[in-house]
Amino acid sequence: MNVYGKWVLKSVPCFGLGLLMLLSTVTPRQARSNVEAWFLYFGIENIPPWLADEYTDTWVFWIGSVGFCLWATQLYFRQSLRIGKLSVMICEGEPWVQADSYVDRSQAAPTSGRLYTYRIALINSADVTFRNVEVKLTSLEKRPQNFHAIGSHLKLRHDQVGSTNFNVHPSKNPQFLDAMFVDVFNFFLGDDGSSFLRVTSLPEDMNRPIPVDKYEVKIMATSERGEMTIAELAFIPRPDQIPEFRLLTVQSFPGATGASS
Repeated sequence: MNVYGKWVLKSVPCFGLGLLMLLSTVTPRQARSNVEAWFLYFGIENIPPWLADEYTDTWVFWIGSVGFCLWATQLYFRQSLRIGKLSVMICEGEPWVQADSYVDRSQAAPTSGRLYTYRIALINSADVTFRNVEVKLTSLEKRPQNFHAIGSHLKLRHDQVGSTNFNVHPSKNPQFLDAMFVDVFNFFLGDDGSSFLRVTSLPEDMNRPIPVDKYEVKIMATSERGEMTIAELAFIPRPDQIPEFRLLTVQSFPGATGASS
């Protein structure tokens, strides 16, 4: 059975507990409690008095609700963080933040300065290669006007041809310098104090400057066999310093590869 079939099977208790909650709130016939009514509906007549009490419905509802929440947390949240092998990391310095000399020729008078490229690293902690990984920008808050890059691929580090699918090999370097690096923001600071900010989405002609401001960004990476990681990050301008790129949360979800490793 593949990983998705196993997840469906493990989800059966959630469906059962949800159905129990529903049945405790509706009745197919007149009775002192909904629980009693359902027993009568299925032909069970000799019902203990405590099941016929009107407060039984409340107890059944809350037992089902607590059971549903506990099982769902165990199945969909804790297991995801434990089993997922594809994740995102940010550190200070190169190659996570790379500084290069740059000349801004978008204005009438070219301006020289420094171009800072902010990146994330895709970490593969499994023993197998994740193939055909895609990295997409799924949200940007607060979203500037006329910003159309939501849902677009992000640019792979130093990629000149605009690849949108690539392989992520197992990470063996303790500093994760062998990870796959993906550009997220370009920040330019001119010698004259001018600045601009771009999201490095593909195609590159969509990379129009946006106001230099604080943004919260969500990025999703998925592999061919279903490994997935979702990272929430923040771009934070700072006075008299280069902006900070901070990892807020990251969740890693298992795919077929992760389930078998």
